[in-house]
Order: sequence, then C-alpha cells, then structure tokens
Amino acid sequence: MTYQITDCRGLFPEQLCAATNAAFSDYVVPTKMSEDGFREFQRQRGFSPAHSFVAWSGKKIAAFWYSSPPNPAYGNRAYTLSVGTDPAHRRKGLSRQLLQSVIKAQTASKASGLQLEVITNNSRAVEAYRSFGFCEKRTLRVCKLPKSALEVPMPEGWSVAPLALDAVPGDTTSYFDVLPTPQNSLGALTALADQISVLGLRRNGELIGWGAVYKDGAVAQIAVHKGHRRQGGGTALLRALGASVKVDHLVFVNVDEVARGLNAFLDRFAAETLLQQYEMQLIL
Repeated sequence: MTYQITDCRGLFPEQLCAATNAAFSDYVVPTKMSEDGFREFQRQRGFSPAHSFVAWSGKKIAAFWYSSPPNPAYGNRAYTLSVGTDPAHRRKGLSRQLLQSVIKAQTASKASGLQLEVITNNSRAVEAYRSFGFCEKRTLRVCKLPKSALEVPMPEGWSVAPLALDAVPGDTTSYFDVLPTPQNSLGALTALADQISVLGLRRNGELIGWGAVYKDGAVAQIAVHKGHRRQGGGTALLRALGASVKVDHLVFVNVDEVARGLNAFLDRFAAETLLQQYEMQLIL
C-alpha cells in the first residue's frame, strides 16, 4: 500500500480530531475528544501545522505526528503533541516515515531536538521511540487528590486572590525545583487563559507563589517561593485552587519524580498515582 505524507497546513481541526480519536480508540488510555477539546489541545501544546505531518491512505488520514515549533524555553527543542496510527494501518513504518518529515522541518527551523511524553507501561511505544533515537530524561507522575482532604485554615498573614497571568514572575528559578513540561508552561496557560483560574499567594502583601487550575480540576502549576515553604502557604493555595473548581478531585499531570518536596506535599493529602510517563528526548 502506498501512503502520501504531507504537513498539516490547510487541514481542519475536525479532520485531525477524527484521525486522533480513531488512532487512540484502543489505546492504553482511550481517547475521545470533541472538536472544541481538540482545538484547546492544539492551543495548549503549541501545535504548528508546518511542523506536523500526516500519512494519507487515499482520502483518509492513516497516521499523524503533531509537533510544536522549536521552543526557546526548552532548549529550542520542539514538543511532540501526539503520535498515532489508525489500527488498520499499523506496523507499516508510518511513524518512522512521519518522524523523518518532522525532523526535516524542525532542522530547517534550527530546532536542537524533539521531546515527548509516553506512558511508562506502554512498552511497545517506549521501545519504538527508543528505536527512533529518543532517550528517557525524566519520569513524570500523574496523580489525583480529593478536595475533601484540603479543609485547612488559612495561616495568619497569608492570603490568596486572583492573579493576572502577566503578574507571574518571568524568572521562576526561586519557585520551581524543576521545569514544568511544555503542556504546563506559562505559554500553554496563556494560550488557554479563558479556561484557567490563576491564584496568587501573598504573605503580608508580598507575592510568594501562585497556582493555576483548569475548569476540570487539572492543576497546571503550583509554585511557592523556596524561602517560604513548609509554613502553610502551599496548603492554603492548594485549598483555594480546589475551591475554585466544581469537581471533587484535583489532578496533577506530569509531576517530576525528582521534585521530592512537591511529591511529599501531595502525598500528605492522600494523592493517588494514576500513571507514570517518561519524558523522552531526541537530539538533532
């Protein structure tokens, strides 16, 4: 069977959404996105039509590799939003062919590499990415915690209130132990500003931290200045994030396992690990 590979310029979100749902219908975590949800997915993760490619079988998309442009905040690496193949077209080398097109486009844009996340127990996908030249760089945790565990009083002198995104500090080295993954970056939050609540944590009027949560309870960021931790502020911020959404649980996606302080903090509130992912990188 002959396939034609093209970039995604000129393709509509509904076409790509249908291809994505078909490819992941039997996945480890089955995917069924609405067209609106897919558009949000594209905006959040920096989808670039010129750097994303599909393989056509006649008039049907058989496989895809969605990518962002190079991102200076991540060493000029490009982020892979998603890779998938329709079940009827698997084991034909389409992902490798698509990757070759992605690499060509990224090289022309002076990307230093590619990065992606893959569920750790999806051994077939992990081995495929290794065969493409990707290497594991860190292990990420996805967990949830019940809002019922967050009924704690606000410490004296602390306050939490809505915060404009442009008030988040540009230099976050005093707040984050590790860099958030691209889908949780400030750029991702800015792209979906209408879908998130951002709260600022202040101590005696001074901005000490912030948190950002989507309407579905997914916490994109929670940050407290390293000089003000373990004093109740983070707990108050977490409680306020929970109060700002109409769901029973908060979900944390891609918490780096080496962020021991954050993981211990979440475990104090009975956080339940749902799955783990590898962040993998390919150097160009």
